[in-house]
Amino acid sequence: MIATLTPNPCIDKTLSVEEFDLYKMNRVQVLRTDFGGKGINVSTALANLKVPTICLGFNFADGREILENQLAAAGIEEHHFIELPGKLRVCTKIFDRSLKHTIEINEYGSPVTPEDGRRLIELAADTAKKCSFITLSGSLPPGLTEDFYLECAKAVRRAAPECRIVVDAEKNLLLRALETDLCFIKPNIHEFQATFGCEIHSLEELDREVRKLFERYALELICVSLGAEGAYIGNREMAWSCRAPEVEVRSIQGAGDSVVAGMCMALEQKLSLEEVLRCGVAAAGDSISHEGTQLCTRTGFRKVLRQDFLLNRIR
Repeated sequence: MIATLTPNPCIDKTLSVEEFDLYKMNRVQVLRTDFGGKGINVSTALANLKVPTICLGFNFADGREILENQLAAAGIEEHHFIELPGKLRVCTKIFDRSLKHTIEINEYGSPVTPEDGRRLIELAADTAKKCSFITLSGSLPPGLTEDFYLECAKAVRRAAPECRIVVDAEKNLLLRALETDLCFIKPNIHEFQATFGCEIHSLEELDREVRKLFERYALELICVSLGAEGAYIGNREMAWSCRAPEVEVRSIQGAGDSVVAGMCMALEQKLSLEEVLRCGVAAAGDSISHEGTQLCTRTGFRKVLRQDFLLNRIR
């Protein structure tokens, strides 16, 4: 069982335009509205891949029915959300088809209290007792500090020592969480550089920086998504890279969350490091072939997985 935590859920509104013009009117070609948030996306991808998952997080007063419908449609049978007063934030994504580029306009979430945060941490720690993995994903709503994921990871470690912890965040939120034992992190290359204060020009440079992190932190492995250039994965013994799958890009929303889902699934199955990378990249490849925040399907995942990813061992 894989649990996911989403402290800052949202409504993802996706607009698709042929060619975005900053100074002229832009006509929308496709409009989708999905209940989202990084952890919810991970659970949705897992459910689509037929992997048992539990979805946790906050929800706000206007989101109960939307959340219930979304999770039911995704086949996520077990979910526990702490309902709070407030309004779900709206995250607007404008996908430029000509550039295959997404412009993101994200609202802040409704504020929560420190006590709300403690309740969510207790829920995560208790749920982790029956899980092999728990993912802590995304930004935080106002009212929670940058120590939130660190404190959550510590509580999970105390309550469920065998549950492996994944953090998908950036900057100080990630740096603080790294002060405890984690299974893996999965920044994209821009987040990696911004978080760890480095400039990467090659896979070899990336691998050197990753090895520095293994010297500093108690991590099992690190995956870095490289966008159209593919992805990197490394542990203390070896590192691999692969190219991006060949698919028609319709949206990039949820791609990173799909990588996390595919990796957790592969690690739960005790697959090799290069197969963990292939599963993560295949899940993302199928997800980006769908519009909006629609995520990979089992059939699509298997189809993409059959591609040649040009796996390359770096060390």
